[in-house]
Amino acid sequence: MKLAVLSTSRIVAEFLQNLGDMPELEIRALCCRPQSRPKAEQWAQQYGIPAVYTDEEELLRAGGFDAVYIGTANHLHYAAAKRVLSAGYSVILEKPFTPTAAETRELFALADEKQVFLLEAITTPYLPAYRFLQEELPKIGPVRGVTASFCARSRRYDDYLQGIWNTTFDPACAGGALYDMNVYNLHYLWGLLGSPEHCTYYPTRGRDGIDTAGMAVLQYPEFAAACLASKDSDGECGCVIQGTEGRLVLHGGTNALEEVYSVIGSNRGGGIRTDAPRTERHRMAYEFAEFARILAQKDRVAEAQARRRTLAVMDMIDALRAQG
Repeated sequence: MKLAVLSTSRIVAEFLQNLGDMPELEIRALCCRPQSRPKAEQWAQQYGIPAVYTDEEELLRAGGFDAVYIGTANHLHYAAAKRVLSAGYSVILEKPFTPTAAETRELFALADEKQVFLLEAITTPYLPAYRFLQEELPKIGPVRGVTASFCARSRRYDDYLQGIWNTTFDPACAGGALYDMNVYNLHYLWGLLGSPEHCTYYPTRGRDGIDTAGMAVLQYPEFAAACLASKDSDGECGCVIQGTEGRLVLHGGTNALEEVYSVIGSNRGGGIRTDAPRTERHRMAYEFAEFARILAQKDRVAEAQARRRTLAVMDMIDALRAQG
């Protein structure tokens, strides 16, 4: 898959640093703001990328790629994706997909109109350990409770405390713990448990109303799931889904699934532990390998499945924002 990359953000830097794990990709161009051109040119030389643009329209006119990977700040996702889709290119859009579910639906309608693909770059559902979780879930019996935590003090939190502006802690820029962190918990749980009947959000509010942390409670017919996320403090990251016959356990963030296992049977009876396969490549490699396959094979079925997941999570985010 030939890609153009829009932005020089930290997630794009991580993506480029791990291209060695992604032989399915060929990066044809970088596009950035004029003030970021020196960084983009350095990356182009380092990673063998043939073209750098600071004019998005020029990039889209030049072409020479199959899709555009958009890694801009959260609040810029919708407008950037709309421009690229309107030009007739497929889009891989970083999480969180858009600030609102209505914008998500508008972008999918535009992709359909232009007959191109639109996919969310969310690592969790494409990791080998996630397939293990889906296969093991029926073995733990009816689910009776869930706790998930993804907490990490942001490198920009000190700037925020000192009054230095950045998008990460600006509610007008779709910043905060719900969009940046809890979105991973929501994707993790939706693919296993589906959509809840009701959502409630209990945010920890900082200056200007930003949620520096927050607890999302997802109410299902027979149990509740508590999803904690924070950008103002570190925590013990992980998830436990417990059923009447066992449990599914994750140690680490819901974005990488570094250690995953199931325990079938009661602790009192010495339950049997089974470990998930470890990831052999960088966590982003699995999603992009699947995106390359989807575009190459024009797999509309797989795109539709990914679309349902994105829409369901965006609907949850809308509901949580309204409740919180």
